[in-house]
Amino acid sequence: MATSTRIAQRYATAIMSIANDNNTTENIRKDFTLIVDSLNASDELRALFNSPVVKYLHKISICKEVFEGKVSTLMIQFLEMLAEKRRESVFPEISAAFTELYNQQNNLVPVQVVSAIELSAELSASLIAAIAEKTGKTVLPEFSVDPAIKGGLIITIADTMIDSSVRHQLNKLMKDLSGKIII
Repeated sequence: MATSTRIAQRYATAIMSIANDNNTTENIRKDFTLIVDSLNASDELRALFNSPVVKYLHKISICKEVFEGKVSTLMIQFLEMLAEKRRESVFPEISAAFTELYNQQNNLVPVQVVSAIELSAELSASLIAAIAEKTGKTVLPEFSVDPAIKGGLIITIADTMIDSSVRHQLNKLMKDLSGKIII
């Protein structure tokens, strides 16, 4: 496990504990999402978070200016503490670790479904119901279309991938046949 991952896990666990104590877990999850989305949308803000040259007091000032009134006081205090400790560049990893903790705590499982064509509402619902039954968790589905898979589905549940796409089956068949053909 990388050092930044361990650091992110520790900070995520700490803020989750505080959020649980204050019954603000859902608000903190939304705050993380807003800030990460802002970092992804703004090259300048991301550069500020990642810059070792910018003084932490300046970073705190800018974070307050950008996020005050949009995120909770706890999140502002968290950002201040990260800046003081020079850990603001790890914020996206902390957010990801917090999301994992939040999902575990709330019995949620993220699921990505890739299909060659858009699935009907009925098929999507039955697929999600089957996954929920298998996992025993509430499914957070994300559907996408990729015509390159030719047919079938690629389902990713947490960190497990089930590739039943036609493209995968054809590649597997080609690999099997190429090793056995003698001319």
